[in-house]
Amino acid sequence: MKSHQSQERQRGASLVEFAVVMPLFLLMLFGVIESGYLYAQLNETRNAAREGARIAVVDYGDSSAIVGETCNRSNLTAAGTSIAISTTGDVTDPISDPTASVTVAVNKSYDSLTGFLDPFFQGNSLDSTVTMRVERPLTNLGSNVVYAAEACP
Repeated sequence: MKSHQSQERQRGASLVEFAVVMPLFLLMLFGVIESGYLYAQLNETRNAAREGARIAVVDYGDSSAIVGETCNRSNLTAAGTSIAISTTGDVTDPISDPTASVTVAVNKSYDSLTGFLDPFFQGNSLDSTVTMRVERPLTNLGSNVVYAAEACP
C-alpha cells in the first residue's frame, strides 16, 4: 500500500507532465487546423482563377463584369482579394492568331481561422494565375491589354 505522501507526489508529477505536454498538443492541433484552412483557401483561390479565365474566354462581358462574376461564383470576399485580367494576342480574331489567350490572376490575403498561429501565417498572400486559349472572338476585351486589378465587389 502506497503512503499518502507518495500519492501526492505522483499527483504533482502528473500535473507537471500535463503542463509540459498540453501546450505542445495544442500547438500541433491548432497547427493542423490552420494548415487545413490555409489549404482550403488556396484551393478556393485556384478555383477562382480557373473560373475567371473560363468566364473571360466565353466572352461574358468587360473586365469589371468578369471580376464580379468570378467573385460571386467563388464566394471570395472583398477584403484582401484582387483579380487582374490580361489578354495576349488578337483576341478579336483567334482563328488567325492561335496564340490569343486570356490570363486571370487572383490574389487573396490569408484569413486566420483560430488566430493561434498568426505569427507564422499572417501576412501570407495566396496567388493563382490561369491562362486559357481564346477559341472564339471576344468582343468585350481588347487585344494585348493588361487591365488594372480590381477588388471583389
